[in-house]
Amino acid sequence: MGKHLEQTNQTRQNIIDAFWSMAESDGVRNISVSAVVKKAGINRSTYYEYFSSVEDLADHVEGSIIDELKQLIGDLYIRYNFSCSYRDLARALAPYYDRLALLLGEGGDKRFLSKVQREAVALASEITAVPDPMIEYELAYAVSAFAGVLTYWNETGKKISEDAFTELFHTMSIRGLEAQCINAEGR
Repeated sequence: MGKHLEQTNQTRQNIIDAFWSMAESDGVRNISVSAVVKKAGINRSTYYEYFSSVEDLADHVEGSIIDELKQLIGDLYIRYNFSCSYRDLARALAPYYDRLALLLGEGGDKRFLSKVQREAVALASEITAVPDPMIEYELAYAVSAFAGVLTYWNETGKKISEDAFTELFHTMSIRGLEAQCINAEGR
């Protein structure tokens, strides 16, 4: 039983790894079952034992990332006694930058940003336990701004360091775009 479970988990992981590899080279929307099967080194019927379609696979991958991020952010807020800054948040998200950029970018899933926004609002409500209708708008702005800058960072090839990206996002989020532009003039 243990060997079969290990094999099952490895096959699922091979399919997921093939998804990411193809997303990096072709974009999420251009992935096909045939290509995943070939890349993962499995047959089509094996693929369908795990996922019903490419959309099902993408939903699984996106859901897994969202779950990981929710756990990470929840832990971060608890560690910082519910006063986590955008800098701390951006720094914690840094290991996910490339994959988030793939899912959010031009070749990604257009629904992913909405999923992330919904989950961010739900998590904030859970963490703060204080109903505040403005938090939804603040989070929608923060998630959209982060997604836009991250996507630009990835798609233009003009990548700045993760530390510079973190500081840029923090400055723009806390002090606004005008403050960032003033900082740039002083350089």
